[in-house]
Amino acid sequence: MLSDVLNKESNISGLLGARVLRLDQGECEIEIPFKPELTRRGGVMNGGIISTAIDFTCGLAVSSVNDGIDQVTQELKVNFLEPMFKGPFKCHAKVIRKGKTTVVVYAEFVDSEGRIGAVSLGTWFIIRDRKISSST
Repeated sequence: MLSDVLNKESNISGLLGARVLRLDQGECEIEIPFKPELTRRGGVMNGGIISTAIDFTCGLAVSSVNDGIDQVTQELKVNFLEPMFKGPFKCHAKVIRKGKTTVVVYAEFVDSEGRIGAVSLGTWFIIRDRKISSST
């Protein structure tokens, strides 16, 4: 499952230009470059792109503790704190609770100066009976 996620040619990590800096048990950190095509008016990172980076990073953190066969984002709340325009950016996610069917993750998205642009809390559902795919 993890090798599929890290295959840059076939998923969102390629669009983001994401590079996994660290993936440990229950934690993940990625870096994404500043790319003009990922910005909104004024050259600021688009909030949807920041949310996507957070979702991706949290998903990797969850995959490192997932004892099922797949997972899906069940809920994701993002608070935007500062405009982000000084890349490269980093996103760090940490599992704060793993239950039998859900995993709760906290994440921070920061700029190259360490300024926090967004924080997030999300829940992932662990799937135990079927793998999710477009051919299912």
